[in-house]
Amino acid sequence: MENSEILEALGGVWYLATAEDDQPHVRPFDQAAEIEGKIYCGTSRVKRVFSQIVANPKIEVFAMNDFGTCRFMAEAFEETDEKKAKEAFDKMGKPFDEENSVAIRFEKIQSV
Repeated sequence: MENSEILEALGGVWYLATAEDDQPHVRPFDQAAEIEGKIYCGTSRVKRVFSQIVANPKIEVFAMNDFGTCRFMAEAFEETDEKKAKEAFDKMGKPFDEENSVAIRFEKIQSV
């Protein structure tokens, strides 16, 4: 799956699934960005999705739009390079708060 296909699918509302203990959690996201060949989304340090990703980086993503559906598995990690994190938020058109904003980088993307 090419990054251009993923970005097109993640251009509207899409869903990210995490797990906590034995319970899955799915929530809507909007927007994604690409930096240096990596796909990013954004969240806040205070949200449960962030603590769930830190505890278990395995995620699954589902998007549906006029072009069809896109579903993939990946591992998600906090981007610790603040310059890249801010760039991701800028590309997504979202405000960046240095204390709370977290750019999440997708690694090992595999189609499902």
